[in-house]
Amino acid sequence: IGAKKLARVKKGLISTIFMTSAISIIFSIIFIFFSKYLMAIFTTDAAVIEAGQEYFRIVAYFYIAFSLMFSVNAVFRGAGDTIVPMFITLLALWVVRLPVAYGLSMKIKIISIFNWEITPVSEIGIWWAIPIAWIFGFLLSTIYYFTGRWMKKVVVN
Repeated sequence: IGAKKLARVKKGLISTIFMTSAISIIFSIIFIFFSKYLMAIFTTDAAVIEAGQEYFRIVAYFYIAFSLMFSVNAVFRGAGDTIVPMFITLLALWVVRLPVAYGLSMKIKIISIFNWEITPVSEIGIWWAIPIAWIFGFLLSTIYYFTGRWMKKVVVN
Protein backbone atom coordinates (compact mmCIF):
# COMPACT_ATOMS: atom_id res chain seq x y z
CA ILE A 1 0.00 0.00 0.00
CA GLY A 2 2.86 2.34 0.85
CA ALA A 3 4.28 1.72 -2.64
CA LYS A 4 0.87 2.54 -4.16
CA LYS A 5 0.61 -0.94 -5.68
CA LEU A 6 -2.93 -1.85 -4.62
CA ALA A 7 -3.18 -4.53 -7.30
CA ARG A 8 -0.50 -6.47 -5.38
CA VAL A 9 -2.60 -6.28 -2.22
CA LYS A 10 -5.61 -7.68 -4.08
CA LYS A 11 -3.47 -10.37 -5.72
CA GLY A 12 -2.00 -11.29 -2.32
CA LEU A 13 -5.47 -11.54 -0.80
CA ILE A 14 -6.68 -13.78 -3.61
CA SER A 15 -3.62 -16.03 -3.21
CA THR A 16 -4.17 -16.15 0.55
CA ILE A 17 -7.84 -17.01 0.07
CA PHE A 18 -6.95 -19.91 -2.23
CA MET A 19 -4.28 -21.25 0.14
CA THR A 20 -6.34 -20.94 3.32
CA SER A 21 -9.41 -22.35 1.58
CA ALA A 22 -7.46 -25.40 0.43
CA ILE A 23 -6.10 -25.97 3.93
CA SER A 24 -9.56 -25.44 5.44
CA ILE A 25 -11.13 -27.95 3.08
CA ILE A 26 -8.45 -30.55 3.87
CA PHE A 27 -8.89 -30.11 7.63
CA SER A 28 -12.67 -30.07 7.28
CA ILE A 29 -12.57 -33.42 5.51
CA ILE A 30 -10.25 -34.84 8.16
CA PHE A 31 -12.42 -33.61 11.04
CA ILE A 32 -15.67 -34.74 9.40
CA PHE A 33 -14.53 -38.27 8.57
CA PHE A 34 -12.10 -38.96 11.41
CA SER A 35 -13.60 -37.01 14.31
CA LYS A 36 -14.27 -40.15 16.34
CA TYR A 37 -10.62 -41.21 16.17
CA LEU A 38 -9.36 -37.69 16.81
CA MET A 39 -11.55 -37.39 19.89
CA ALA A 40 -10.40 -40.82 21.09
CA ILE A 41 -6.85 -39.46 21.31
CA PHE A 42 -7.96 -37.30 24.23
CA THR A 43 -10.56 -39.44 26.00
CA THR A 44 -12.16 -42.85 26.20
CA ASP A 45 -15.46 -41.47 27.49
CA ALA A 46 -18.08 -42.39 24.86
CA ALA A 47 -20.28 -39.38 25.71
CA VAL A 48 -17.39 -36.95 25.27
CA ILE A 49 -16.40 -38.60 21.99
CA GLU A 50 -19.99 -38.34 20.74
CA ALA A 51 -20.20 -34.67 21.76
CA GLY A 52 -16.92 -33.99 19.95
CA GLN A 53 -18.16 -35.75 16.84
CA GLU A 54 -21.37 -33.73 16.96
CA TYR A 55 -19.32 -30.54 17.25
CA PHE A 56 -17.14 -31.45 14.25
CA ARG A 57 -20.15 -32.56 12.18
CA ILE A 58 -21.46 -28.99 12.44
CA VAL A 59 -18.42 -26.72 12.71
CA ALA A 60 -16.00 -28.44 10.31
CA TYR A 61 -18.09 -27.51 7.28
CA PHE A 62 -17.50 -23.84 8.07
CA TYR A 63 -13.74 -23.68 8.64
CA ILE A 64 -13.53 -21.99 5.27
CA ALA A 65 -15.65 -19.07 6.59
CA PHE A 66 -13.25 -18.77 9.52
CA SER A 67 -10.21 -18.70 7.24
CA LEU A 68 -11.83 -16.19 4.89
CA MET A 69 -12.71 -13.85 7.75
CA PHE A 70 -9.16 -13.87 9.06
CA SER A 71 -7.62 -13.57 5.58
CA VAL A 72 -9.60 -10.42 4.83
CA ASN A 73 -8.93 -9.03 8.32
CA ALA A 74 -5.21 -9.66 7.79
CA VAL A 75 -5.26 -7.23 4.86
CA PHE A 76 -6.55 -4.52 7.17
CA ARG A 77 -3.97 -5.28 9.84
CA GLY A 78 -1.20 -5.31 7.23
CA ALA A 79 -2.38 -1.89 6.07
CA GLY A 80 -2.15 -0.59 9.62
CA ASP A 81 -5.91 -0.55 10.18
CA THR A 82 -5.97 -2.71 13.30
CA ILE A 83 -9.01 -1.26 15.09
CA VAL A 84 -11.66 -2.34 12.56
CA PRO A 85 -10.67 -6.04 12.45
CA MET A 86 -10.51 -6.01 16.25
CA PHE A 87 -14.07 -4.71 16.44
CA ILE A 88 -15.27 -7.12 13.75
CA THR A 89 -13.82 -10.02 15.75
CA LEU A 90 -15.32 -8.71 18.99
CA LEU A 91 -18.73 -8.27 17.34
CA ALA A 92 -18.60 -11.75 15.84
CA LEU A 93 -17.52 -13.40 19.10
CA TRP A 94 -19.49 -11.44 21.69
CA VAL A 95 -22.40 -9.67 20.04
CA VAL A 96 -23.33 -12.51 17.68
CA ARG A 97 -21.92 -15.80 18.98
CA LEU A 98 -22.95 -15.59 22.63
CA PRO A 99 -26.60 -14.55 22.16
CA VAL A 100 -27.04 -16.95 19.22
CA ALA A 101 -25.51 -19.80 21.26
CA TYR A 102 -27.81 -19.04 24.16
CA GLY A 103 -30.87 -18.67 21.94
CA LEU A 104 -30.26 -21.79 19.87
CA SER A 105 -29.47 -23.96 22.87
CA MET A 106 -32.65 -23.06 24.77
CA LYS A 107 -36.26 -24.06 24.42
CA ILE A 108 -38.58 -21.14 25.06
CA LYS A 109 -42.17 -21.90 25.93
CA ILE A 110 -44.42 -18.87 26.15
CA ILE A 111 -47.19 -19.54 28.63
CA SER A 112 -48.45 -15.96 28.63
CA ILE A 113 -47.00 -12.58 27.76
CA PHE A 114 -45.46 -12.30 31.23
CA ASN A 115 -44.78 -15.97 31.86
CA TRP A 116 -42.06 -17.66 29.83
CA GLU A 117 -40.41 -20.98 30.50
CA ILE A 118 -36.83 -21.28 29.27
CA THR A 119 -35.07 -24.62 29.54
CA PRO A 120 -31.78 -25.85 28.08
CA VAL A 121 -32.20 -28.27 25.21
CA SER A 122 -28.69 -29.22 24.07
CA GLU A 123 -25.28 -27.92 23.14
CA ILE A 124 -26.09 -28.12 19.42
CA GLY A 125 -27.10 -24.45 19.48
CA ILE A 126 -23.67 -23.59 20.83
CA TRP A 127 -22.02 -25.50 17.99
CA TRP A 128 -24.16 -23.69 15.40
CA ALA A 129 -23.40 -20.28 16.92
CA ILE A 130 -19.71 -20.67 16.10
CA PRO A 131 -20.06 -20.84 12.29
CA ILE A 132 -22.87 -18.26 12.33
CA ALA A 133 -20.48 -15.83 14.03
CA TRP A 134 -17.70 -16.67 11.54
CA ILE A 135 -20.03 -15.99 8.61
CA PHE A 136 -21.16 -12.73 10.21
CA GLY A 137 -17.53 -11.69 10.74
CA PHE A 138 -16.61 -12.61 7.18
CA LEU A 139 -19.53 -10.57 5.80
CA LEU A 140 -18.57 -7.53 7.88
CA SER A 141 -14.93 -7.88 6.80
CA THR A 142 -15.91 -8.17 3.16
CA ILE A 143 -18.16 -5.11 3.35
CA TYR A 144 -15.38 -3.12 4.97
CA TYR A 145 -12.87 -4.37 2.38
CA PHE A 146 -15.02 -3.05 -0.47
CA THR A 147 -15.45 0.36 1.18
CA GLY A 148 -11.72 0.86 0.59
CA ARG A 149 -11.32 2.87 3.81
CA TRP A 150 -8.55 0.51 4.95
CA MET A 151 -6.39 1.70 2.03
CA LYS A 152 -6.02 5.10 3.66
CA LYS A 153 -4.25 3.59 6.69
CA VAL A 154 -0.70 3.41 5.40
CA VAL A 155 1.97 2.25 7.85
CA VAL A 156 4.93 3.51 5.81
CA ASN A 157 4.80 6.23 3.12
